[in-house]
Amino acid sequence: MRIISKKTGLQAGAMVAVAAAGFGLISFTGQEQAQANSPAAYGVKGFDTSHHNSHPIQWSTSVRAGYSFVFQKATQGTGYRDPQFAGDFAGASRAGLMVAPYHFYDSGSGAAQADHFVRTARAAGYDGKRAGQLPPVVDLEKIRGRCPVGVSNTQVAAFLASARQAFGVNPIVYTSKDFADTCLRGNTGALANSPLWQPRYGSGTREPAPVGGRYWSIWQYTENGSVPGLRGKADINVYKGTLTQLRALAHLSPGQTPTGPGAGTSTPTTGNGNGAGTGAGTGAGAGAGTGGGASAPAAAVWPLLKNGARGVNVTTAQHLLAAAGQSVTADGIYGPNTQNATAAFQRSHGLTADGIIGPNTWNKLTQTVRTGSSGSAVKAAQAQLAGYGNRIAVDGAFGPATRNAAVAFQRSHGLAADGVIGPKTWNKLVNGTKTSTPTTPAPTTPAPSNGRLTQRQALTQLAAAGIKAPVGRTSLAGVRARTIQGVIALKKASGGCTIVITGGTESGHSTKGSHSHANGYKLDLRTRDEGRCVTNWIKTTQRKGAPRGTDSRWHGTLAGISAEYVYEIPRSGGVHWDITFI
Repeated sequence: MRIISKKTGLQAGAMVAVAAAGFGLISFTGQEQAQANSPAAYGVKGFDTSHHNSHPIQWSTSVRAGYSFVFQKATQGTGYRDPQFAGDFAGASRAGLMVAPYHFYDSGSGAAQADHFVRTARAAGYDGKRAGQLPPVVDLEKIRGRCPVGVSNTQVAAFLASARQAFGVNPIVYTSKDFADTCLRGNTGALANSPLWQPRYGSGTREPAPVGGRYWSIWQYTENGSVPGLRGKADINVYKGTLTQLRALAHLSPGQTPTGPGAGTSTPTTGNGNGAGTGAGTGAGAGAGTGGGASAPAAAVWPLLKNGARGVNVTTAQHLLAAAGQSVTADGIYGPNTQNATAAFQRSHGLTADGIIGPNTWNKLTQTVRTGSSGSAVKAAQAQLAGYGNRIAVDGAFGPATRNAAVAFQRSHGLAADGVIGPKTWNKLVNGTKTSTPTTPAPTTPAPSNGRLTQRQALTQLAAAGIKAPVGRTSLAGVRARTIQGVIALKKASGGCTIVITGGTESGHSTKGSHSHANGYKLDLRTRDEGRCVTNWIKTTQRKGAPRGTDSRWHGTLAGISAEYVYEIPRSGGVHWDITFI
């Protein structure tokens, strides 16, 4: 993963994988001596994927071609989730590949990154113990030639300890000697119990250099390979042991095939039970049926709502709590009253009463609604449909307009278009992470691309999309409709990142050029705290362009709207994204 990598689109480095080394399983510890073999000398093959690969992937074709395992990107840092992960994980498992999620180590403490990774992996159906599941993986590699901010042996140890505690298996580490020597300053004690997954590209006989005196168990020998079923270039790996040994590492007995995510019964976990939950277990169901079917999607990823959250998802949850008999106002603000109502609902449904709405709580809260239904659950569905641009009243009456909006949404998101809002449709509506591009974009209001909005119109559209109201003295009076449509599309494309607008049409911005703040073309977005999710998405998915002065610049297209992202560092301080929508 040298690089411009499939995992981040960034340069250089190594990746850390976390594999099981113990618990009665056969595994490699890296004490074996290096050999001058070519990759062809090893018969157990696998590959790794992320949203950077072309989709859909024909997993069964890869299995028929002799590939046995795949590592799939789940998360990065403390906020980013790969939008393809849940679907890829389910598809590869069903096809019979041995699978494991990996986390790309970025800024933030090791414990915080591990918490984000564990929650996302569990929600997709990974528990580290089910038949066919390999140990989890952490990817340690340089970012643009630099070490991740704050990385150290201590922080990596904290990540590995958290992952080990959550999944009950020793993790695997993908890394290189260069990363260990420079970023960990040669202190590799944290990696002592983790099998190594190492990159070494180039010609045949040069295997990866040892890390801390230990050698590889998995070798990523090319980033330009070809895997049947996968379009474009692929990262290909070999395992040093036998297929029988790898199957033992994946909890597979002779003749046993992998169980898909959500199949079987997983061991209950402790901690943030309803925020992270055991969404991989029986509670998520098998995922069969239509958009209005009776079982929730097994590989579903739900947003985490807790005290301080705002937006349409909070409004939706409040309506659903009201439908369940809780006394709560649907104001879109997750405060103490909503937290208390959530805890009361959780207690009454046998969930850990932590006041946090995660996968298990979402699955209990959502109710199937259809033509003729009425009440707060219908209001919750209407609030979501309105957030996608549908002109419907949030009145709690499921009539023809609501059904038509539901059918249109289902068609554009690959669901059975029956107009019934069941578990799968709820998940697509609420989650915000889209696994495919809608074929029919939802209508937006107002329609004219050059129209101007009042402050109230802009705020209404932003709130419906779950975007935080501008902070401080920020004004949106006179902002272009296309600009608001662009920032809403940014939230959807980024997988539901929290977006905080810090600059709009108010005075004080530069008035140079026709595409200025004053003319309604530009918005400033926060980069710190929750804004890091957007920062990661822009830097890893959009095209890097020539800088604007001393400020870095990226380009892209959002729902047909051109976007220019400038990482603006004013002399007076206050780093932010300056984004122009044209």
